[in-house]
This record gives sequence, C-alpha cells and structure tokens, in this order.
Amino acid sequence: MNKLLFHWRHGGHRLILGFVLLLVALPFAGPAAAQSKSVTVERRNGDATILPNGDVQMVETWQTRFDGGPFRFAFRDIPLNRVEDITSWSVSENGQQYRQASGESPNTFTLDRSSSSQKITWYFPATTDKTRTFTLRYTLKGALRIYDAGDQFFWKFIESDRGYTINQSQVTVHLPQGVTPSQMKVSTYRNTSEESGHARIDEDGTAVFDGRSFGGGTEWEVRVQFPHGVVSAAKPSWQAADDAAIAEAEARKAKQPFYSLIVLVTSMLLGLGGFGGLYLMWYRRGRDLPTGVVAEFYPTPPEDVPAGLVGTLIDERADMKDIIATLVDLARRGYLQISEETKQGFIGSSREFTFVRGNGDLRQLRTYERTLFEKVFGSSRDQRTLDSLRNEFYTTIPTLKKEMYEEVVKQGYFDENPNSVRNRYTLFAVLFLVIAVLAGCFGTSLVALYTPLAPLLGFVLIALAVGFLILSRAMPRKSAQGATAAAKWQAFRRYLERVDKYTNVAEAKDQFERYLPYAVAFGLERSWVQRFEQVNTPAPSWYYPYGYGYGYPHSQTHHGRDTTGTPAGQGGGMPSLDQMAGGAFTGLNAMSSGFFDMLNSTTASFTSAPSSSGSGGSSGGWSGGGGGGRGG
Repeated sequence: MNKLLFHWRHGGHRLILGFVLLLVALPFAGPAAAQSKSVTVERRNGDATILPNGDVQMVETWQTRFDGGPFRFAFRDIPLNRVEDITSWSVSENGQQYRQASGESPNTFTLDRSSSSQKITWYFPATTDKTRTFTLRYTLKGALRIYDAGDQFFWKFIESDRGYTINQSQVTVHLPQGVTPSQMKVSTYRNTSEESGHARIDEDGTAVFDGRSFGGGTEWEVRVQFPHGVVSAAKPSWQAADDAAIAEAEARKAKQPFYSLIVLVTSMLLGLGGFGGLYLMWYRRGRDLPTGVVAEFYPTPPEDVPAGLVGTLIDERADMKDIIATLVDLARRGYLQISEETKQGFIGSSREFTFVRGNGDLRQLRTYERTLFEKVFGSSRDQRTLDSLRNEFYTTIPTLKKEMYEEVVKQGYFDENPNSVRNRYTLFAVLFLVIAVLAGCFGTSLVALYTPLAPLLGFVLIALAVGFLILSRAMPRKSAQGATAAAKWQAFRRYLERVDKYTNVAEAKDQFERYLPYAVAFGLERSWVQRFEQVNTPAPSWYYPYGYGYGYPHSQTHHGRDTTGTPAGQGGGMPSLDQMAGGAFTGLNAMSSGFFDMLNSTTASFTSAPSSSGSGGSSGGWSGGGGGGRGG
C-alpha cells in the first residue's frame, strides 16, 4: 500500500490506437467560429480549501482575452470519475454575481450533469477585442484519496480537451489547521509526467503550484499529501477501482522493458525475414535466367525483330516509346511517309504534320502493327493530319499494348504475358498492404498498453507491403530465349549509344535510317541523329521537312521518294535534283528539329483524351526537340 501511496502518477490507463483523431473542443466560442476569432486565457488560477469534513472549496479565477468576436458564453466541464459530487456553483465578474437561469441571457449561467461530467455554462454581454475576468466557485465532495499512510488531494486543474491556450496558472491549496510543512508532500504533473520545481510549501503549510504555457491538448495536475486523520472523510467509492487501475499500470510499467525488447526483436526478425522472403521470391520467380557470354556490342541487330517489340522486351513494358518506334519503323519500311509544314499564327509559328499512306503490303504486318496503321489511316484514307488523331487515338493504346505483349510471348521471349504477371503481383501487394494496415492498427492497440514501441510492428508490416508493391514491377520474367535475346539487344543498344566509338560514322551513313526506329525505342534518338548530322547524312527517305512537300508523282524508287522532282512551291512537290544535291532540303540539318518535334507532338496527340476520359496511355517526353508543334 505504501508503494501505491507514493506512486506519483494519476490513475487510469489509456488504450492507444495506431491512428487517433483528437477532437478539440473550444470552450469559448461564438455561434460560428471564424479565423479572425480567438481566445487566450492569460491566467487561470485556483484556490482550494480542504475542510475538516473532507470537502474541498474551489475558487477559479479566469483572466480571458477575446480577440475578434463577438463572444457570448464560456463553459467549464469537470469529469466525475474522481469525485462524488460537485455542488454550490456560482459565477461572478468584478463582484457582480451571475444568476442561474435558462435562456442564455447575459449575466446568467446553467448547469448540466451527465453520467460522466458536470458542466457549467455562463453567458455574458457580446464581447469583441476585450479582456474579461470571471470567478467560478464550487465545492468538491469525495475528491480526496484516503490512505492509512496519508491522505491526498490529487486534482486535474487544467484539462487537455480544449482548443485555447492558458498562459499562466497558479493553484493554492489550504489544509486544515495543525498540518506542518514537514508532514506534507507536493508535486505537479504535465501530461501524466511528474515535473520538478513547480511546487512548494510555504511556512504556514500552504501548498503552492505554478505552471505556464499550456497549449491545447496539454493537461496539468496538482498533488498534495498530508497526514491521515486530519480530515474526517471516508474513502470515496471511486478510489478502489482507481487504485486497482494504478496498480495495473504500475505492473505494466515494470514489465515495459521486457515487452519493448520482445517487440523490437520481433520487428527486426519480421523485417529481416520479410525482406529476405521478398528477395527470395524475386530471385526464384522474377529474376531473369543467367545468359552466356555476350559480345560487348553488336554492330547489327541480333535478330529480325521490329523495334517496338525490342523495346517491350528490354524493359518488359509496352509503352509510348515502343508505339512511336513502331510508327517510325512502318515509315522506314514504306508503309507511310511523314510531311512537315510550318504555319504562321497570330503569335509565332507552329509545325503541323501529316501522315501519307505508302504502298506496303498490310498482310505482311504483325497484328499490333496493322492495328496501329489502320487506326491512323482507317480503311480508305490516303493521308491523315496528326491533329485529327487528338482525342481519338488514345482509345487504341490499350489494344496496342495488349497485342504487343501477346507478340513478345508468341516470339518466345516470355512464357506469360509480362503485364499480366505484373498486375497479378501488384494485386497481391495491394491486398497485403490492406492487411498490413489493419493488422498494424489492431496489433498496436493490443500492445500499446505495454510498450511505447507498439507501432513498430505496424510500421514493419507496412514497409514490407510497400516493398512488395515496388517489387511487383520487377516480377515479369523472361524465358531463357528472351533473356539471351535481351542481352544481345543490350549489346546492340551500346553500339547505337557509342556508334562513333565502334565505327567511322561517315562510312556508316546507311545505318542511320535502318537503325533509327531502334534508337527511338531505346531513347537514343537525339544522340543518334546528332552524330549522323555532323557527317551530312541524308534525311530519311520517308520524312519530308518543311519546304519539301508531299504532293509528288508516285514514280518512286526508294520507299516512296520521287526521283524525277517537281519545282518547289508547285503543288507542294519536290525540289529539283540540283537542290537535292546541295543538301538544302534532304540533309539531317533540315529535319532534325522538326523530327524531334514530330515525336513529341505524336506522343501528345496519341495520348490526348477528352477531359472526361482517361489518358489511355502514358505520355512522355523525348530526348530532343520541343513539344510545342502540333499535328495539322
């Protein structure tokens, strides 16, 4: 019992949940609070007199500053869990007594009692930008703790559930006559933690407690112990249960280091085992099989596979770069040409692009290539402006991606659709994340009474779920054939990236157009164009820069390029052979900027959707050029 008497913590335990929303109540409030209204209690003092019969007469003085307004009432709500009753209420202001009455008239107060608390609300004249001082009086019955080794007045003077600040507070406790300072013990508690230096005993046996800066959510308690028998009070009815709660809390506190160690070790084992399990899952199910020795670089494509499929193989994703690379590859193979025009606007100029149908045999195309071609031209169009595909093409992107995934499986690069694998593991990861959050909250609520490290278990579970979610992106696994092919294509990529290191670019001009679709798929189009631009490489035979036009006769010798020529400016036809020989229109320097602009504009047009629809596919930038040009 003595150990319990001198345990200076307020009784009661709290069940700490993983996520708690603290609802803050503002005692001083107008009918509709606004940002310009605020309340600050400059001083909230208490004067407690312990009577010989054990009753405690309380006098509270509130010096309150109202900023903004108007304010018309305030309230004080006292819990009944550690007091038998509260009586003899009164309110006054500067000596003027308020009367108890209903109706919310100024200078009145009301009392409301529930099963858990008693509340006094007092009303005053409408107040704006003013300081008022109120005095509350009431009597506590059955508020003392009675023990053989010493009785105690242990009172929460400042509550936590408020939305205003109390700058200063002083509580004075007067004991019955005959108690000397040597027979007393005093202390204060802020948020249940004992403070030092905030309590003193005067020579006349008066206990004085000082505190300051109590923000919303901060509680403050005062405690004084004096010899048993000084008052004639009996043990209150609530004390036994409260003492039992204190004893239980004390027992938990004694075991807290043990429980904390258990939680810490369990969390570490769970984290190490969980992340180890994720790595093992990837190693056995997601890691590509090792390949044999592959050359540092391949100067030619290792297989006759279109650029769009190569891009899908390398990063295991069918994305917009792969679709645009497919478009460029179709142009290279003679299925279409691209014409660039510049139009003057009210402010500056813009590029516009037109796709012109070529003469390729559609029966030779793969499924996704035919889908792309037919979406651009339809069944009968000979040409299509890029701008006309806005808010329309995006609906085809999911189909294109699906067909590209099916094609890489058909090619033998994957045993299963990589996107389906990725989505399946992502679904598992999301389910695990939901379970982890629920288990973390539930587990924290169970363990929080025993250790402050309780949330650690939940954090580890959530971290594992997030790790699983990230790892799911890497779970598609290439077949043995696909892994070997990817290694070879990576070697070819290194060649494209450093072509000037591995060959004489001036002697390899014929490679520029052939490998351009692969450069686009690899994201190397800018460096690829720039290196060949420096050696005066001709522009691709299917791309017509501004000034070239596409209204030409169809006596073509190379993927649709007219060899006879038409005077420039006549029907948008070709320049003369002399002009072509001079490189004024056919060199890369005439098309590079427009080409990069075309890549960006095509991506933007293909992915654009009405505001009420989804994007249909991921947009993306390119390694060169601007994005301001629009398709015509």
